[in-house]
Amino acid sequence: MEECKVSLSRIMVALDLSAYSESAFLHALTLAQSLGTELILLNIINSRGLEYMDSLEAQGYGIGRDKYIQELTANRKEELEKEYLSRVGQVSARLVFRVGLPYEQILKAVDKEQVDLLVMGTKGRTNIAGALFGTTAEKVFRRANCTVVSVRGPEHCRLPEAT
Repeated sequence: MEECKVSLSRIMVALDLSAYSESAFLHALTLAQSLGTELILLNIINSRGLEYMDSLEAQGYGIGRDKYIQELTANRKEELEKEYLSRVGQVSARLVFRVGLPYEQILKAVDKEQVDLLVMGTKGRTNIAGALFGTTAEKVFRRANCTVVSVRGPEHCRLPEAT
């Protein structure tokens, strides 16, 4: 039997700014702190509906797909820096943004960034679950080239009790 060697140097957390993002972030940050790894915070701008932006631009409204993506990325960058990056302490961390279908872009980011461990919530922005997991999470779990840690929602997070 061949020995399996586990080496973790890069952890990625998929953050969609839903209620599940906080739990996923806390798990990923705790792992990165404990293991001394780099932490990559990933945010995907869903390409569904971007065609609508093209039609608005064609009608003269002055906002097209590219401008919308640029503004949304800037807004999310600001929010992610404030809500998450500001709390990483000594952990080496950075933001990565991608545009496309969420599950496809998560898988591509995992490969491009050579991620060893991916942390993500079981449900996302729509808060609608598939039979067991959200459809994005399920597709990622089945196809990812790394270990994936599934984090349940905030109602399952064990936070210290207030004193």
